[in-house]
Amino acid sequence: MIGRSKLILISAGALVLALTGLWQVSGFDLASESKVVDVNVFNFVRIRYNGFMGSWGNRWGPPPWAHDYPRAEENFLNILSELTTVETTPDSYLILDLHDPEIMKYPVLYVSEPGYWNCTDREIENLREYLLRGGFVIFDDFRDSPGEWDNFSTCMRKAFPDRTLEELSIEHPVFHCFYDIESLEMVTPYEVPGRPTFYGMSDEEGRLQVIANFNNDIGDYWEWSDQSLVPIKLSNEAYKFGLNYVIYALTH
Repeated sequence: MIGRSKLILISAGALVLALTGLWQVSGFDLASESKVVDVNVFNFVRIRYNGFMGSWGNRWGPPPWAHDYPRAEENFLNILSELTTVETTPDSYLILDLHDPEIMKYPVLYVSEPGYWNCTDREIENLREYLLRGGFVIFDDFRDSPGEWDNFSTCMRKAFPDRTLEELSIEHPVFHCFYDIESLEMVTPYEVPGRPTFYGMSDEEGRLQVIANFNNDIGDYWEWSDQSLVPIKLSNEAYKFGLNYVIYALTH
């Protein structure tokens, strides 16, 4: 169940990107995933939401919520296991629907491409309950394209009309709870309009519960970090943000 855990963390030196193994396409059906889940370890939970395809309707590929799956989670979990004492494995990941009560069992959720999220009443109600119980949500991979921010922020206002999404500065504790991140100026994995900006939503006590990587896509860096397609330094920075998010969520 969602709760706050005390973690003994190892010293986090330079990230080691010795990730091995390639994901082999094997006819995996994203709509009907079934796997055994070990609830005794940290699980990376990717959210499948009610959405619309928008400009993706005429393109080949997975739906927006599944972008970078599952290589992003496999590589991230490998790094999380190597650099912290968070108990996990590279295959400790799963997909859950946002309206599913099962999300209450997991302290951190990951949402890709929230600009395509066509939020339903059931999803909003369940998300609100999840955050009221102390959960933490990472929104990643959306940009300053027409309607994407408006769509995301509208859904969040439906869940919490009394809370606001605020731009975070480098001084926020989430950027210093494991790694001391020195700058929020990031090079994005692909050219997008606007600058990368980090937005957050906190509870009444000031605990951050939602972080949105706007005009950014750190999951893309995780996905390709073992393929020599992007500079190691940039992948390292993306991992630092992800590790800090998880450690903050588990210790605050």
